[in-house]
Amino acid sequence: MFTSSNRKARIVAAGAIFAALAASALLLIFGKTQYLVLINERTGVVLYEVKAPDGTEFSIEFIHSVNKSPVKEYYIVADGRIYLTAVRYESFGAGIPSELEDGQTMRLEDGTMLITGYDRHIPRLCYFISRTEGHALDIGAVKIMLDTLDAPGEPILFTIKARLPR
Repeated sequence: MFTSSNRKARIVAAGAIFAALAASALLLIFGKTQYLVLINERTGVVLYEVKAPDGTEFSIEFIHSVNKSPVKEYYIVADGRIYLTAVRYESFGAGIPSELEDGQTMRLEDGTMLITGYDRHIPRLCYFISRTEGHALDIGAVKIMLDTLDAPGEPILFTIKARLPR
């Protein structure tokens, strides 16, 4: 037989369990943080990660494999996805944009050409670490040389992952 104090204790315990479950659910829904995660696509090993909420901008610098001049591609994180926004380069050549698409503009800036207005979702952003010095990720105030993360020739997949903070 249940006494009123037993019944009270069961109600309090059930309430506490419900409150804990509700708090956990809210944390899972609203407590996730987005990260830019660099993964060796061949091995699946996580090489680097950094917080990257929507609005985070980053760029990738490299020496173009054909015309051997510097290229910088600019990206933004929006809606948990990666978008190309602009490209900067020093000279025209094979593999370098030479015509503008609708909504794009080109201007000469500090001796380089800057094309803006891409706003292009990149569902799979992957770079092979260059054998030429200078392949780098710039994000915030941090610049990371990709060849310090893994060996030249290895494929690095850039992706956005949402998860609870570690």
